[in-house]
Amino acid sequence: MKTVEWDDVQRLVLSGYKKLPCSAYLLWRFHREDGAARKHWLAAVTDRLSRANAGHSDDMSDEVPASREGSKAVNGHHQRAINLALTASGLDRLGIGRSALNAFATEFIEGMSPEPTSGIGQRRSNVLGDLGASSPQHWEWGGWEKNRDIDGLLLLFAADDTSLRHLIDAETRAMADVAELIPVELRGQLKEDRKEPFGFVDGISQPKIEGRPKRKHPKHSDRTQEEMLERISLIKPGEFLLGYLNERNERINPIRHANGGSETAATDLRRNGTYLVFRQLEQNVRAFDEFVSSLAEYLGETNDWVRARLMGRLPDGKSLVQEGIDQPGGRARNDFLYYHEDRFGLACPIGAHVRRANPRDSLGPDPDTALRLSKMHRIIRRGRPYETPAADKAETDDQRTEKGILFIALNADIGGQFEMIQHSWINNPHFNGLYSGTDPISHYVDQGGHITIQSRPTNLHIKRPAPFVRVRGGAYFFLPGIQALHQIASSA
Repeated sequence: MKTVEWDDVQRLVLSGYKKLPCSAYLLWRFHREDGAARKHWLAAVTDRLSRANAGHSDDMSDEVPASREGSKAVNGHHQRAINLALTASGLDRLGIGRSALNAFATEFIEGMSPEPTSGIGQRRSNVLGDLGASSPQHWEWGGWEKNRDIDGLLLLFAADDTSLRHLIDAETRAMADVAELIPVELRGQLKEDRKEPFGFVDGISQPKIEGRPKRKHPKHSDRTQEEMLERISLIKPGEFLLGYLNERNERINPIRHANGGSETAATDLRRNGTYLVFRQLEQNVRAFDEFVSSLAEYLGETNDWVRARLMGRLPDGKSLVQEGIDQPGGRARNDFLYYHEDRFGLACPIGAHVRRANPRDSLGPDPDTALRLSKMHRIIRRGRPYETPAADKAETDDQRTEKGILFIALNADIGGQFEMIQHSWINNPHFNGLYSGTDPISHYVDQGGHITIQSRPTNLHIKRPAPFVRVRGGAYFFLPGIQALHQIASSA
């Protein structure tokens, strides 16, 4: 296997920055004039970006030691991290040229919400389920009306609010002459319990990139469990980084040379980069809690029982298919497969959120083939919860505060990974043999859809209410390699 050039990869690919719980996501557009100034700024900010090799850890570790990538905050006392992503329009305004831009994925070039008059806009909205209240027509940013033009995204991470404010101020001043910020405040905050607004531990079941820098296993590590996790979660780098072999033993859209070869050229701006999907998902916590309580009363079950059947895990992260889930303490298992442990969904419902988002070995002619197929559609999630005062809400404190997830996914193939998961698994009323219903946590509800909970002697069919989630904004970005950014900054 070709060695991944981790020194050229932005660290977000390997790390969720758990030790840097405060984050800000600055959306911006370039000023129209002075392309030379843009490139001067790009060269400077590239030197401040956090690289994947700034430590030796697994995918979700967040050790960010002091290095030339700049892990010290501006006050010199706290660690921080910076990553940068660009839209298709941002790359175009940096002057990469039409032929170079056309080498990128069609979904990226078209964007998450193309103009509705183009005919493409409605098609993509249908694929993603961005309809009704979640239509791009109503988005706060990136949609058809408000704050549509976006050229880039700065992802800032810090250990505390004060350090984050310093970092925001410093980066805002640095880009003031070349770009203006989109007037939308997007702040993420990882809580100590790692729970998202609906009350579930988030960030479980992340894929692990083959060839990633590994940390040493502790002495008490269960080797059998580690081997099972490797079988389930170890994914070839080409699923997440361009220029490497993926699970099909192919490279995503490689450059074709005159001699007939297909090896990615060293000058390819896509090399060591990945596509970044960014969506602001507002969660109606009150409506969700009320639905859970009423359903629990109707079924004669506890609220946590109902919550777990909608999500597919207990609030503490334990899988419904693991033994002893009702016992206090213990870690959430991730080394499980559905086919042999819960083929018919009697423990974890077939339509539950986590089973749709990662069906493991349950979709296919046989479990081994199914597991191989599912590895071709994994994404790395880097999202965070957010809370924002909402002036247009009612008078109570809970209603004045908008809560949700700043959803971020990394993948090398937007159409075959993020969009496929969204359309064919999350929003599919016939997922894995179901007759109706979509993901119970999703923003999309099919007409007449129900939530099905497998049970004996008969399944439970529950009328699903209006979605508990709605999309408030979104865009497709590209997270380039460090060398590509320097190359763009130095081009004439």
